[in-house]
Amino acid sequence: MRKATVVVVAVVILLAGCSGGGGGAASPTEESGTDASASGTPTDGGSMDTPMEPTSTPTADGDETDTGSGPGEPTPQSAAANSNPLDNATVTEATVYNGSQQTDVLIRNETAGAELVEYTRPSTGTASLYTTDDYVAYRNGTTGNVEYGGPDSYVGTGVSISAEFTVIRALLYVDLVEWEETGTTTVDGESALVFESDSLNQTALNEDPNFETGSQQSAVQSVDGRMVIGTDGRVHSVNVQIETPDGTIGSDVSFGYDDITVDTPGWVDESQAP
Repeated sequence: MRKATVVVVAVVILLAGCSGGGGGAASPTEESGTDASASGTPTDGGSMDTPMEPTSTPTADGDETDTGSGPGEPTPQSAAANSNPLDNATVTEATVYNGSQQTDVLIRNETAGAELVEYTRPSTGTASLYTTDDYVAYRNGTTGNVEYGGPDSYVGTGVSISAEFTVIRALLYVDLVEWEETGTTTVDGESALVFESDSLNQTALNEDPNFETGSQQSAVQSVDGRMVIGTDGRVHSVNVQIETPDGTIGSDVSFGYDDITVDTPGWVDESQAP
């Protein structure tokens, strides 16, 4: 599948578009543009300040060699930066809130097979990319037109890059709030740590007091965060909602790791595929 390659491309674009600096908080900003391009160049990306730097090296299955505050107990920041959920998850669902707007992403990826990416914005509808070992199919969210290409073509690559870029942005909100471990839960029969937040990370925000929509820290009305991390360091869910006079800032993102089957979407006509 092309997913690993697209993740690398997205991260390269992310790093190239970010300003330098040391140790500052990431500051996701509002996206602009219309629809993801079928030619491989996203027309609606976004920009942000310095992303969180990895502090440990993930293994092939997503475990970390440095798990954070103690043996087998990752921190929210280290898990978000290093568990590589985009590489390991079979189902990714994310929503990024930018005041009065939001962007939604759904990625369903078979372990060895088809992948479906859906990228939704109110102004452009849902752009979709269906990838198999034999062909790719891209559906424009604005016009509904469908384009096909070979498995190594760049048809619809912009959808995948925009979607995965959005998920990366969703995870960057982890650094904007203070986290406290509040207990444990069970996810798919395995133990997981629960972290919660009701306050901003002042140390991080001092580096960028006008985060996101330009609202000052003093204008923030409330903070509500919850994060679930497996004891193996894998991120299961992140929810951060920062209420401001301009609306909600933050993200909801979840990752599933069970094997799944991706059905052929109804808009795909395999007789038109190469």
